[in-house]
Amino acid sequence: MTTTDVHGASRRRKPHALEFSILYGWHAVLSGAFIVAYLSGDEDTYAIHQFAGYLVLGAIVLRLVAGVAAPAGSPLRLPRPDLTTLRDWMAGRGGGARGLPKRPLLALMAVLLMVVIAASAGSGAAADFVPPVEGIHEAFGELALWIVLAHVALVVALHGLARWWRRPRTAASAACTERGRP
Repeated sequence: MTTTDVHGASRRRKPHALEFSILYGWHAVLSGAFIVAYLSGDEDTYAIHQFAGYLVLGAIVLRLVAGVAAPAGSPLRLPRPDLTTLRDWMAGRGGGARGLPKRPLLALMAVLLMVVIAASAGSGAAADFVPPVEGIHEAFGELALWIVLAHVALVVALHGLARWWRRPRTAASAACTERGRP
């Protein structure tokens, strides 16, 4: 992450805590609204479902605008998965922070989530005006739920694996590892 100052000198740009707070806040709004929309799909709670769905759609649009307008190196930039890096990572040739490459897979998951959740919210908005779209909306909603669950599992697995990888080794565990035991 480099920027150029007024004198043309290049310097490293550190992400601001504010950018991460905005990103985490957006994630909380999107997650919460999606959960409410998914759980309130009955006829009795349709107004809540509709409000939450439009909130999801608004959050997606806001994220797309912020992601396009954010400067290079900002955590607010949209993820750009690189299939070559992902292929290398899957083959075990990648390198990352502390030896655990996880960015390519997380970027791909982020793009997939954005597309499917946007399709679900967009088809829901369309279904308000074109009732036959309701079936498509329900299908996207169910698919989005499974992709959200896969996302949660992936994040837990990658962060749990990273924590395990970085854990301090005791003399006993080092001795077991030398003898071929975990």
